[in-house]
Amino acid sequence: MRKSLLILTMLSGLVYAGGENVVVYQEPEMIPIPMAIPVAAVAAPVTESIPAILYVGVGFAIADFTACKDEENPDCGYEDTTYGAMLRIGYDYNEYVGVEGRWMRTFLDEGPLGGVPLQHYGLFLKPQYPATEDFNIYGLLGYGYTESLGNGNRLRYFVDGSGFSAGIGGEYNFTDEIELFADYQRLLITSEAPDMNTFHIGLRFNF
Repeated sequence: MRKSLLILTMLSGLVYAGGENVVVYQEPEMIPIPMAIPVAAVAAPVTESIPAILYVGVGFAIADFTACKDEENPDCGYEDTTYGAMLRIGYDYNEYVGVEGRWMRTFLDEGPLGGVPLQHYGLFLKPQYPATEDFNIYGLLGYGYTESLGNGNRLRYFVDGSGFSAGIGGEYNFTDEIELFADYQRLLITSEAPDMNTFHIGLRFNF
């Protein structure tokens, strides 16, 4: 009996003595981590738009006037050149289309007999195309009014009419605000009107 108690006492002492070295494994508590929901980034398309431009142009005008094409008419063969000024005011909606209003007046005559000064007003659709970064080609399609301001012996060459008018030209931009332009315009395109061709060169100012 004593031996049994002694054995039990020794065993309990061993268990107590080694209690500090007992490692108890405890499963860690799982804390849920919220998963980030990926959001697909959608890049907005980048489009470069050309702003609308209001402009005013002033220039020098040369006008050729041919009285008629009928060789049986005694007045045929008359042709002169006059010089003057022109004004253009326009609005470019974008790089491909715009609208433009024009005024032109010649007052300097060539030759001792003088010439036939012309005055013209017109409103035009302006299709255009940027050939390069600095050079633009444009057309003029519209309606115009033209009158001749004859003097002396030239009063018989009188024109006072309206109708289709057209032209073509080009613009070269030195800066964003200033451009050089040159163009050709047929003032009045009808079967009854004499040939009236004008050439213009000047500066355009953008706003």
